[in-house]
Amino acid sequence: MKLVACALPLLAGVPSVMAAQVNLTLPRLARPVVRATLGPVAVVATLGGHGVSVRATPASVRERAPAGLRTPAKVSASAARVLATARQYVGTRYRYGGETPRAGFDCSGFVQYVYGRHDIKLPRTSRLQASAGVPLSRNLKSLQPGDLLLFASTGASINHVAIYMGDNRILHSSAGAGGVVYDDLSTPRGKWYLKRHVASRRVL
Repeated sequence: MKLVACALPLLAGVPSVMAAQVNLTLPRLARPVVRATLGPVAVVATLGGHGVSVRATPASVRERAPAGLRTPAKVSASAARVLATARQYVGTRYRYGGETPRAGFDCSGFVQYVYGRHDIKLPRTSRLQASAGVPLSRNLKSLQPGDLLLFASTGASINHVAIYMGDNRILHSSAGAGGVVYDDLSTPRGKWYLKRHVASRRVL
């Protein structure tokens, strides 16, 4: 306890001492230590063989997200329900022309089925789904979870559709992946899709 008596007068002269958080640890085989955080300063007082040593260092600061980093988009109640339904079918096999979980899904069959579960009627093909709802900018920052991304993977004609899930991810039934999968648009595979992204639509 002598350590506390020696250390506290040293701390008393530091601004904001009333807000200090002091922890005393007295392990059996270690030297007694008093630690205090006083605003931006961290103070450590240690009892050693030559008395009390005090060290002051800048207090650690919680890391903040880098400027410009996308934060998770807010999800409306209707979008949250649609996304929850879509997630149930992750791993369902791909089947060209498929439009049910049992048979398998192609890309537009998956989208039509998921939204249909919530009484949102969409056309059957990705090309026709590109006319559903309202148009959006192709800029990803304009997207909200539940929006549709349309792609022309083999030329100018739209032939693929995906659901935007937020946080730079899409969920879709992909022939190349063999079924319903997530893709992160910041990965090499995701960037391949972005290069072929030709339209976005809001249907909620």
